[in-house]
Amino acid sequence: MAKNKAADKVSVQSEFSQPKKRRPFTVFLIVDDRALRETLVEVLKSQKIDVQDYMTTMEFYHDYLEAKPGVVITEMNLRGMSGLELADKLTSENKDVLVALMAAHAEAPAAVRAMQDNVLDFMLRPVNSESLIALVGRAYAHFYDVDWEFVGEDLEFIEDSLRRLTTRENEVLNLLVEGHSSRQIAELLGVSTKTVEAHRSRINDRMRSNDLAHLLRMVLASRDA
Repeated sequence: MAKNKAADKVSVQSEFSQPKKRRPFTVFLIVDDRALRETLVEVLKSQKIDVQDYMTTMEFYHDYLEAKPGVVITEMNLRGMSGLELADKLTSENKDVLVALMAAHAEAPAAVRAMQDNVLDFMLRPVNSESLIALVGRAYAHFYDVDWEFVGEDLEFIEDSLRRLTTRENEVLNLLVEGHSSRQIAELLGVSTKTVEAHRSRINDRMRSNDLAHLLRMVLASRDA
């Protein structure tokens, strides 16, 4: 992927948010529901973001003949090849394109595990315009190695919040990051699912996370640091 010298790096707020300064970057959107796909395309185009849309992963795969800077945003469960299978295929073939997932809440644990492997990011459904544009901005910053606060929070705040978690909350958080569901965590810790959900609620409050994807980005940012 494109890399810049440190002296050439610019803030994503002054580059991605201003189309005239933006470098080439395409969103390859794969959504099988036509109405939703058209709505998301309209949101992206309103921000002057180049977008190519597809109904299935196979349509995209057969169309992606020449590498282009960008991110594939795909639903996880689609007819034929799934979004996860597409990510695996692109990785095995060394395709120079990022992949992000749109996940239902029940699919979130699988999306978390995918982020440990070959998926850059994910967002939970229903998707809103703000989360979609923010995801594209993170992908742009990652592709071009642009200096940016990746999760939108100060790292010191994240680390301070993590230190305030109890031992049990840390156990729950670590298992969430590994991609376990609440039910699986309850079985591993020998507690009820209701108790795990209560721990998760307190973790979200302490971390001020919007959802599981946001929480995961914060934890990973702290670990990378």
